[in-house]
Amino acid sequence: MAKFKQQIFIICCITALSACTDWLPEAHKLDLQQGNTVKLEQLEGISIGMTKSEVRKIMGSPMLSDPFHNQRWDYIYRFIPNKGFERKSLLTLYFEDDVLSRIDDSEYVEP
Repeated sequence: MAKFKQQIFIICCITALSACTDWLPEAHKLDLQQGNTVKLEQLEGISIGMTKSEVRKIMGSPMLSDPFHNQRWDYIYRFIPNKGFERKSLLTLYFEDDVLSRIDDSEYVEP
C-alpha cells in the first residue's frame, strides 16, 4: 500500500510540474533562411532585353521555374529569425522568346 501511495504522489508531482511550464526557459530556435537571396547589386545588374543565360549568370538559378510557364522565373526569399518578425521577398522576371521583357519587383525587399 505504501508503494502505491508513493507512485500516486510521484504521478501527481509530475502532473503539477508539467502544468507549470511557463517558468521554464524557451528552447533555442535557429534562424531559418529559405530561397534565393537577391542583392540590390544583382537586381541593378539586369535589364530588359537580356537573354535568359545572361540573367542566370547574374542572378543565379531561380527558386521556382514552372515547366508549364517557363517564361516566368520567381526568386523567393524567406527569413524567419529566432526572435522577431518574418521577412519575405519576391522578385519575378518575365521572358518573351527567351529575352527579359518585364521585372516585377513590387514585393522585393533587400535581405
